[in-house]
Amino acid sequence: MRGNPVWCMIRLAMATKTDRIQDEGLRNSLTEAQAALKSGDYKRVVDLSASAYLELLRRKPELLKMPIQLQTVMFFPRLGAHLQLNASTGQPELIYDREKFIFSEAVTYWEFVVDHLVRHGL
Repeated sequence: MRGNPVWCMIRLAMATKTDRIQDEGLRNSLTEAQAALKSGDYKRVVDLSASAYLELLRRKPELLKMPIQLQTVMFFPRLGAHLQLNASTGQPELIYDREKFIFSEAVTYWEFVVDHLVRHGL
């Protein structure tokens, strides 16, 4: 797979994307998720990506105000894990529907979170 030209292009695009994350801690977390993706630890990719997204929401509480709140929670990928607003706190939390993920699911979570971190200046 590593000699495959498509995989090489994906690796280059992934490295470029993580470099655009401003916050060092979040960048390191998504870089770690990228390494987990390469090693086949797809659950770890989902964990790290979701944690970074929840941190984005913690730092940018305006994303949880109506009407954008629905977009923030509902557009998060639903590929075995999803966000749900806690009824008592109103804060989002990650809910796992299953514990195993495949490459395409993990990379979808990773891409979604990296794009949102860059878009929101973190």
